[in-house]
Amino acid sequence: MDTIYLNLEQKQQVQDEKITLGQVADILCADQAVATRVRAIPVAHFSGQKKQRSTLDITTIISKIQELYSSAQIVCTGETSMIIEYVPIKVQQINNNKVLNAVKVLVVCLVLFFGAAFTIITFNNDVSAADAFAKVYEALTGESSDNFTVLEISYAIGLPLGIMIFFNHFSGHRLTTDPTPIEVAMESYEYDVNDALMTLEKRKETHANDTGSSGNNRT
Repeated sequence: MDTIYLNLEQKQQVQDEKITLGQVADILCADQAVATRVRAIPVAHFSGQKKQRSTLDITTIISKIQELYSSAQIVCTGETSMIIEYVPIKVQQINNNKVLNAVKVLVVCLVLFFGAAFTIITFNNDVSAADAFAKVYEALTGESSDNFTVLEISYAIGLPLGIMIFFNHFSGHRLTTDPTPIEVAMESYEYDVNDALMTLEKRKETHANDTGSSGNNRT
């Protein structure tokens, strides 16, 4: 009895119209002939020049493998379902356009910069930071503040420094080897998005199958 090990990622991006199992999953088997044949199993088919998605469940894969090797033992070591995203070469070329990507990065940087600046300004005004600094300075020195003292200067230096230390990233360099808070948040966000996409795609496929069945019954 052959043992076939399958490892599925949550999402795989492809450019070919005809997709085989070996393109979207890692397959291991002691018998290389079995592994090669399993990798050649078709699992999806796309057409057109637009981005498309399809879902693939482990149950579908197992049924296809068992059609070839009914006695094989199949072990899944990864996800139980995945998204196959079809990105045509033309779309991929547009996504890889350096000028377009530079414009996107610039727009995002401007939005983040002015958004963060506005947030900090409104927060300081809301808590009356200037008045608080003036009262602390007067209490410590006995002199009135002109709102340009060592407290304001320290605050102006400490705020961006604290942000850089917290986000563990500055100008392409890491302060430590730990993942940054943004990377952790993006990883969680990507997982949630993929999970939602799988749910939506499954609903679409179920609805399409139900519609097709209803049409056949009426006929």
